[in-house]
Amino acid sequence: MTAVLFTCAGQRVDIVDAFNRAGATTIAADANALAPALYGAHHHVLVPRVHDDAYIPALRELVQQHDVKLIVPLTDLDQVTLAEARDELGTLVLLPDAEIVERLGDKYLAHVLFEERGIDSPPTWLPNGVPGDASFPLLVKARHGFGSRHIYRAEDRAQLGFFLGYTPVESIVQACLAGEEFSIDVFCDLDGRCLNAIPRTMIESKGGESIKGMTSPTSTRASAAASRCRWPPADGIPSSPSPLRVGSGRSRASATFAKASS
Repeated sequence: MTAVLFTCAGQRVDIVDAFNRAGATTIAADANALAPALYGAHHHVLVPRVHDDAYIPALRELVQQHDVKLIVPLTDLDQVTLAEARDELGTLVLLPDAEIVERLGDKYLAHVLFEERGIDSPPTWLPNGVPGDASFPLLVKARHGFGSRHIYRAEDRAQLGFFLGYTPVESIVQACLAGEEFSIDVFCDLDGRCLNAIPRTMIESKGGESIKGMTSPTSTRASAAASRCRWPPADGIPSSPSPLRVGSGRSRASATFAKASS
């Protein structure tokens, strides 16, 4: 059976279980002994924290010990580290090039990347670049990070100034879009071909991640997501979830695209 290593396993028991059902030998790694996904895998290992110099050597040892054919990171925490160390790890790492991972971890650079690739993205500015005629409301959002932390809605320029001064983190300013919010789970092969795209609306989220949703049969949305996956395979492919908002008949990619090629 193919051995698959999951890093920063955390709470993603569902993903580990899916690989178990598919016939893989699963190895889950995390720094926290209480991470639930550890105990859903065939093997589990406690490893150093991501920024510890011993982290990559510990993973490399697991690769060699279990003849791991695939490494799947389950959070954003170690994606840059893994992408930079793919040659050292000696097996397939389910991530695009490190440069793409870094750009997608920065919401402003992600916005610029989308525009470079011809993908509509909400108007987004650095704090000192908001035009005088920008339409409110606007969102002040953390430039880096995840989990819906440090997001503030400004109804006018006075509130915008307040929230930019109030937030404790480096931020961006982004247009607040109207319309129905939905996500599309996209499954691609390693050459960037979209194998399936499943739109769904969000019913409940936890820490910025959808945990309950309803699938939608809308083929237009699925086709839109599939077309956005046709990027050069050497660079990086958006994966599940690929958050989109629809307003005025157009789809726009948010600056929170996932980084892995799943």
